[in-house]
Amino acid sequence: MRIIIDTDPAMGTLGGDPEDCFAIMLALNSPEVTVDGITVVQGNVPAEKGYANARHLLKLLDREDVPLRRGCLRPMNAKRTTQIAWLERRDRSKQITDMVEPIGEDADAVSFLIETVLASPGEITLVTIGPLTNVATAMQRSPDFARSLSGIIMMGGTAECAGNISPAAEFNYWQDPDAADIVFRSGADLTMIGLDVCHQTHLYPEEVQDCARGGTELGRFVVEATAPWFEIMSGGVGSGSLHLYDDLAMAVAIDSSLVTLEESFVEIEIGHGPAQGMSISHHKPFQRVIFDHPETNAKVALDVEAEVFAELFRKRVLGFIGNER
Repeated sequence: MRIIIDTDPAMGTLGGDPEDCFAIMLALNSPEVTVDGITVVQGNVPAEKGYANARHLLKLLDREDVPLRRGCLRPMNAKRTTQIAWLERRDRSKQITDMVEPIGEDADAVSFLIETVLASPGEITLVTIGPLTNVATAMQRSPDFARSLSGIIMMGGTAECAGNISPAAEFNYWQDPDAADIVFRSGADLTMIGLDVCHQTHLYPEEVQDCARGGTELGRFVVEATAPWFEIMSGGVGSGSLHLYDDLAMAVAIDSSLVTLEESFVEIEIGHGPAQGMSISHHKPFQRVIFDHPETNAKVALDVEAEVFAELFRKRVLGFIGNER
């Protein structure tokens, strides 16, 4: 399978969720997929920081051959002031990777997405592990983009559980509800890996420390970059582990049998009230009848083979970190 990873990587920005970069490692260490490129979007951190973090990771992995592009710097709707304020706060976070300014085409993720997908219609799957701003912008710019995709496997939303950034919404959809709405209305083949299954995955700090005992440069970087987020999760959320949201979405791209999928009609709340960014999943047939949704627009994950996924992660990510390139 050929994939493009659309991501908001925070590993390298202290206090940001570092998990996107584990998902990138999983993809690059999986023979089942070919990574045609990585596009960076605003989200966990500003895209300026995310680009620097991704560039640093690819250098550590000796994979600077993978095309890397920086994309949208803000949510589509300039009136999303709460989300923009989030980015501004994140911009003040300490950076342990060197800031790098993209040059020329490296600063145009949307054009890269459109050109790559249209050049190989039906062959590219997007794995989106951040807000959907880049993808929705590509859909608006190119009428052929959505129908030319093989599909989109997205980490985002909830089917039956509460949100994580607000009681109603999961972070990626909350950070750009308008973009999520455009994607769900696009007609593309969508698979939603939401909090329902992601919350069944865990990564503990001792697992990261153990895999980095070999003292590789990558291992030292991962330990330093993840430590503040483990502390935040332990102190503020009361959990000593990280949920492997993005890694699970990436794992489903590798092996869809890891999750149980149900056909659904998903809607996004695009208002500006407390439910903004909420995903409403009509995956029960009677709901689609009552609310007049005879057609479906996505498959949603409702269960996961958590131990099978954990073993895949241990082998291809934790084992990968501890080895010299």
